[in-house]
Formats: sequence, C-alpha cells, structure tokens
Amino acid sequence: MEKKEIEPLLQAIKNGSLEQFEIIIDHYQQPIFTYCYHMLSHHQEAEVAVQEVLLHAYEHLEQYTTAVSFSTWICRIAHNYCVNVLKRRKLSRWFPFLYKQDHGGSVKEHIDLPNREEVVERIWNRLSAEERSLVFWRVLEEKAYEEIAELLDKPPEALHKQFERILKKCKRYLPTMEGVAANGQKSV
Repeated sequence: MEKKEIEPLLQAIKNGSLEQFEIIIDHYQQPIFTYCYHMLSHHQEAEVAVQEVLLHAYEHLEQYTTAVSFSTWICRIAHNYCVNVLKRRKLSRWFPFLYKQDHGGSVKEHIDLPNREEVVERIWNRLSAEERSLVFWRVLEEKAYEEIAELLDKPPEALHKQFERILKKCKRYLPTMEGVAANGQKSV
C-alpha cells in the first residue's frame, strides 16, 4: 500500500473511523502473520501475535509519525512483540526457513530428508533472536538492508556485515554430503 493511500486512511482512523482500520487489517494481516510465524514457529502463537500487533498499532496510532513508513512502523511492532515472546519462553525450537547458499541452492538439496529438520533446528538454535530476525527480513522477505535498518534501528552497513557473519556461522554448522563441515570439523 502506497504512502499516498495509507496517509488518508490513518487520518480517518485518528478521527474515529474504525471502518478504515479494517482496510489496514486486510492489507497487513498476512505479512505480519508470516513474519510472526517464522519468528515464533507456532501457528496459534502467530495468530495471537497478529491480533496483539494490530491492536497495539491501533491503540498507539497517535505515536506514528511519517518519519518512517507505516509498513516499517507496524513491522517494528511485530518484531518487538516476537522478540519479547522469544525472551519469555527462551526459544528452543526450530525455525522453518530455507537457508539460501551463495550458489543458489538450499539446505534441502544438501541434507537427507530425514535429517534436514534436525540440522536446520540445530543451526537455527545457535542464532540469537536478532540474527533470526535479520535472516527472516533478508532471505524470506527479500528486503533491502536500508529497509531492515529502519526496522531494527541499525546502520545498513552494519546489518550487511552482520548478515555475512550469520551466513558464515550457519555454513560452519552445515554438513556436507560426507557429514563433515567445510572447516573440517564433524558436522551436526
């Protein structure tokens, strides 16, 4: 939704038109659910998260300024909500994402089907909530570093370097076909 479309809606909502918020819900509900599901790895928790994020956005709409896009603002709310949930339950489950390698392949192509989930889980559990979030925005949502920088309130260059370190970290634990990681260590 373009800024020129969203601004009149937000003004109408601020003036009391709850019906206009339904348009916001319809537009942002699925992307927020996708993000929350990938962060929380649980369908019902993601559904609750969407409701909480949209409610929070509605209740705090007066705090929104046009310094950032509405999309960035609501995604930051979703990010903060998920990070708080993860902190409370100390995530120990896996995150269902396909890690893209430099040569365009995926984990799926290099790990036997029965072991793939276990390997991805072990790799994912070694990442912090902030690292998971960066991987989500960069790999699954294919956002530019500038957009992610607005979401995470960090310089784009720092995020680029951090993402490179995350990829190296993941590759260190990614088994090869023979069961030995690229650095010669026994893989997970």
